[in-house]
Amino acid sequence: MSDDYEHLSLDDLETNPEKPGRRWELSPKLGIDDYNVNVAVIEPGERLSQNAYHYHPNQAEFYYVADGRCRVEVDDGSFDAETDDALRFAEGVPHMLHNPFDDRCKIVAVGSPPEGRRPVHQVQSYEELLAERYGGDETVQGSEDEAVRDDAEDADDSPS
Repeated sequence: MSDDYEHLSLDDLETNPEKPGRRWELSPKLGIDDYNVNVAVIEPGERLSQNAYHYHPNQAEFYYVADGRCRVEVDDGSFDAETDDALRFAEGVPHMLHNPFDDRCKIVAVGSPPEGRRPVHQVQSYEELLAERYGGDETVQGSEDEAVRDDAEDADDSPS
């Protein structure tokens, strides 16, 4: 294989068991240092981020919905993102992607700059946000009450 390109299959890679959903962290496998790239599958009732409704003060994030749909929570409410939708969050913008639907959702996530993934600040837990916005009617699965995380290695929610 040439040094000028890499070719990988998700089937040949391990997912990160410490992250919600199934997440393939591609940047290190592909030798990418300029940004973080992940592919994630969010099953019904799961969220993308360990930190639920959160923001990164020093990292912009981009998401592409490759298959399925998810709900996107932002300051002024929520909306559903579907196959072939693209999303961008500027540095410091709170957000959360989760799947209250019956089918899985596959997402490509990119974060830049890569070192901006920390600190990450949790604005609200998954349960708190769902209770406030939906009265607990949304599916809540695989969630824990989590504190604000600043520099902890395991709190890295950005595309990495």
